[in-house]
Amino acid sequence: MYQTNLAFFVLLAGILLSAGFSWASDEPWELEADQMYADQDKNLVEAFGNVRMWRMDDYVQADYARLYTDTSWIYLKGNIQARFEGDYIQGREAELDLQNHVGWIVDGRLFLSEDNVYLSGKRLEKTGPHTYTYQEGVMTSCDERPAPWSIKSSRGKVTVEGHARIWHPRFRVLDRPVLYSPYMIAPVRTKRQSGFLLPSISQGSEYGMNINLPYYYVIDDHRDMTFYANYYTDRGFMPGLEYRHTPRLHRKGLWRADWLRDKEVHDQGDEPRRFEDDGLFRPNRDRYWIRGKYDHYDPATQWTFRLDVDYVSDQNYLREFSTGHSGYYASRDEFQDEFGRDIQERDRLLRNNIFRANRNWDRLGFNTRLVYTDNLEYKNSNKPSRKNPTVQRLPEVSLDLYRTRLGNSPFELESANQGVYFWREFGTTAARLDLHPRLTMPMRSGFGRIIPSAGWRQTGYFIDTFQDDPEERDSESRFQARGIYDINIRADTELMRVFDTGPGLDPDIAQVGDSAWTGVRHALIPKLEFDYIPDKNQDKYPAFDSTDRIAAREELTYSLRNLLTRRQERVQDAAGGADVGLDYRDFLRVELEQSYDFREARRSQQRREYSRRPFSDLMSEISFSPNEYVTLGNKTWYSFYENMITEHEHTLSLTWPGKARTWFSLDFLNEIQEYDRKIDQKVNILEVGLDLEYLRRWRFETSMKRDLESSSSLENRLVAEYRHQCYSYVFEYRQTDYDHSFSFRINLLNLGSWGL
Repeated sequence: MYQTNLAFFVLLAGILLSAGFSWASDEPWELEADQMYADQDKNLVEAFGNVRMWRMDDYVQADYARLYTDTSWIYLKGNIQARFEGDYIQGREAELDLQNHVGWIVDGRLFLSEDNVYLSGKRLEKTGPHTYTYQEGVMTSCDERPAPWSIKSSRGKVTVEGHARIWHPRFRVLDRPVLYSPYMIAPVRTKRQSGFLLPSISQGSEYGMNINLPYYYVIDDHRDMTFYANYYTDRGFMPGLEYRHTPRLHRKGLWRADWLRDKEVHDQGDEPRRFEDDGLFRPNRDRYWIRGKYDHYDPATQWTFRLDVDYVSDQNYLREFSTGHSGYYASRDEFQDEFGRDIQERDRLLRNNIFRANRNWDRLGFNTRLVYTDNLEYKNSNKPSRKNPTVQRLPEVSLDLYRTRLGNSPFELESANQGVYFWREFGTTAARLDLHPRLTMPMRSGFGRIIPSAGWRQTGYFIDTFQDDPEERDSESRFQARGIYDINIRADTELMRVFDTGPGLDPDIAQVGDSAWTGVRHALIPKLEFDYIPDKNQDKYPAFDSTDRIAAREELTYSLRNLLTRRQERVQDAAGGADVGLDYRDFLRVELEQSYDFREARRSQQRREYSRRPFSDLMSEISFSPNEYVTLGNKTWYSFYENMITEHEHTLSLTWPGKARTWFSLDFLNEIQEYDRKIDQKVNILEVGLDLEYLRRWRFETSMKRDLESSSSLENRLVAEYRHQCYSYVFEYRQTDYDHSFSFRINLLNLGSWGL
């Protein structure tokens, strides 16, 4: 893959002889020299010896200057040095037309500080409003001499919004030419321009060699398209298309599509090893992925509209074609960057396509959705003997009342209200109206707070067709209603004490940079929460989602949180001396949580197979971060019935700022067989990594992810990077349980990158 921003040509077009533009300001210039001579008849001013002209931070220096005041021509000679808006110019001789913005400079050298670009030439000339020429030009972004890399050409002509014609360009390493072309023509555009982008090349064990050549097409200022000619030696030709449009400030869309006539099919017995155990096959040759997002906000009406499209041909497509310009990860990163919304995981079988429209008022929120769920489990005749029961929400409408105080009473009212029409190819279809108002009465005192609330969920079903008997016409059975109440009571308080850990610091200029902990705040936060939902038989009602089966609940959850916050003083510079700044940090949090299930304590079903276990696992969570060097997170669940740890989530990160970082994580899930919890497989995943920048200009990163239960490696990764001021080399190797890949990339500052 190769990328370039054509900085060399844009540099000439935008900066060359930039002094001519700066002089057009209304700010007056001041002039001083050893000797000055003015001829009013000829409108001429001459300055000799140590000539210096300045205006604010800009200046021009030379041994000699001649200024024609009526034509705004200035001639400079001898040791020319100038600074304009942070950029520097040097030369032996120059002549500039300050009115028409043309001129030339001999033995010129330019430095663009913002982009760190150096340009030198025997003669640099601006011949018109948008045309430039140069002779013996050299461009580099390297501060060192000789430059690690540079581009030198015998002569060139540049036309802004046109082309740069370059004669004898040579790419040089340490002033030695390594690449040469007798002639080159390249576009010079400050605006977007249609044309071929440089291709990407990759190699994979599943698809062979891949070459992807993109063509970028500009439609207008707000729209563009990219066409992808994507070829896999083992799989076939995959054309692709990307379309972007931003017609207004609050409107934008991005759409991508790829299609492949695959040379391979995966029937039973010949699937790739990593797909063998999923029970699904891929007999199709026509494969595709259509995805896109669109955002629209109307400031006048305050309505927001969003559209997410994710439609794929089969369950393996995204897992096979995940890398490269047209792959899953490139699309995912692009959507996250542009819209701040993710797309679903690549191995997810249910792919949602969603249209949303919503508006919020002070106390009300309205939201409507159309959700089409594409179930890959039923595509491509994967399950020909079964009919697709996937539920579609066409449409879904919600009108929510935010928590609002009822007059001067102590009560607060909120309500979540939703209406949905559920459609599917096979199964019951119906419209459902669900109303869930809740009344809350917060009570606060100096000892803490208690927040009791009660809600009523009223659900009505208007059934169109029945799964068992689609022709049933009984009006009584076509309308069904369900009502369930629920109660929630929360209580919490906070006990707090501050401990002084040392005397404060004095604002002494000699102690600038010193710091010390001067206090620790300990907060103890106990919390109780009780939830109650009665047991109600709901088998006769349709089942579309979790709302249709409200499980009975009678559970008390109790937790205790300890929070330690440190106060740190630091002596810092201040006007006229020093002062003391304060910094606060929550450096330790320890929390314990457990629940007691009253229903489980009274359970009579399956007592012989599963004994009663009303107490949940005890969850302990520790978060420790005393400074920028150490971060520890630990979440553990312990079963008093099994006398063992049932689940672990550990993360530890050690950082030496600017030098090194290492991390460790462990995810563990034990095998459990209980009445309401059955985990058949033990999970034990370890990941360790190291990011090292200790050696000057070098960076190394290595990571390993391993399944400890099967003693198998899941992923190994190694990155080595050498970073210079104006270039870098990056090598990356990645190995998984089914594939391995490597990449090598060279990055040149302001010029671009090349790599495999």
